[in-house]
Amino acid sequence: MKTISIWIAGTALALSACATTGNITTDFDQSQNFTEYKTFAWAGESPMVVFGDRLVPAIISAQVERAIREDLTAKGYRFTENVADADFAVSFTIGTRDGTDIRQTPDFFWAERARWNWGNAYFPRIPTMPPMRTEVREYTEGTLSVDVYDVERRTPVWHGVGERNLTRSELRGETNTAAEDTKAILAGFPPN
Repeated sequence: MKTISIWIAGTALALSACATTGNITTDFDQSQNFTEYKTFAWAGESPMVVFGDRLVPAIISAQVERAIREDLTAKGYRFTENVADADFAVSFTIGTRDGTDIRQTPDFFWAERARWNWGNAYFPRIPTMPPMRTEVREYTEGTLSVDVYDVERRTPVWHGVGERNLTRSELRGETNTAAEDTKAILAGFPPN
């Protein structure tokens, strides 16, 4: 019994960790030498691009900018205001997509009600098909992607993206995990 409880607790913990971190993927130019990079700048006046139906509050943009700058600085890169003086430029994209998940499962509890014979044991049992239980779940998937461009070649060299379902408190602006999400995405930069 103790082993089953430990297994259930471990499984619940693993699933909850997956729900908060989401899916993170990275891709990069295999021919690029990332060890040459020393300085970075923003790719433009406004490094954020927005897609989706929801407005992104300015505070979220500022927090992602700060998180990217702090993370890259902690890795030893130096920030410069002028993109022409930088080795690489950074931009990021924030977006949302609303979705609906519809699942139908047979409800065997109600299907077996005819076999119980409650109240009248003399009527024959009538086989019935189980009614279907329909569950509708609406969700909002959030996406944060970070792009790195080589300034000299003017080409993209690294791309990292994180996708996960947003909580209601995040959609209302009550909680913000932009710094944690950005750090998780930038964990793959520079590629080894």
